[in-house]
Amino acid sequence: MKVSGRSKLFIVFVVPLLLGAIYAGYVWEQGNFHPITEGEAYRAAQMDGDELKNCIEKYHIKSILNLRGKYLEEKWYIEEMKVSSAHNVRHYDIDLSAYREPTLEEMQILIGLFKAAPRPILIHCQAGADRSGLVAAMWKVIVDKQSKIEAKKQLSMLYGHMPIGPASAMDKFFEDWLPKSTLVKQ
Repeated sequence: MKVSGRSKLFIVFVVPLLLGAIYAGYVWEQGNFHPITEGEAYRAAQMDGDELKNCIEKYHIKSILNLRGKYLEEKWYIEEMKVSSAHNVRHYDIDLSAYREPTLEEMQILIGLFKAAPRPILIHCQAGADRSGLVAAMWKVIVDKQSKIEAKKQLSMLYGHMPIGPASAMDKFFEDWLPKSTLVKQ
């Protein structure tokens, strides 16, 4: 059976894109929640109040690291703060962008939180893919002592991250990042 040129193009390009879109939809629908280090650190997309409450109770979350920054007037932020307070969960905010490389100061704050924040910690951004992926990869290197090659798996399509377009800033930063240059002295 001979396959036409159009059929080959469809198979090579369209089918993988379609499968990727279906998987991305599934990840988004499921909240993109995954352990970074079981019992110590988890990553997720933004949750509503009920989802967050259930997550805190199920995984015994002691602190939340919000990578979206403080949004005092936004419903999601108000809910997150109420649920955190009601469950005595420490809450930290850092305003990272998914489209630019983090600064040295931002990296030092993150690494300081890796050491100081009560565990288990829930790390989230909006979709749980780009910023959460970068911070999860950094966690794997700094806390779990994994190689950067192994840790880079946190920045992958498995978690909804696409290493193209503006969000590729996360990949570029991680590739160029020298962990020892951002370690906080104690």
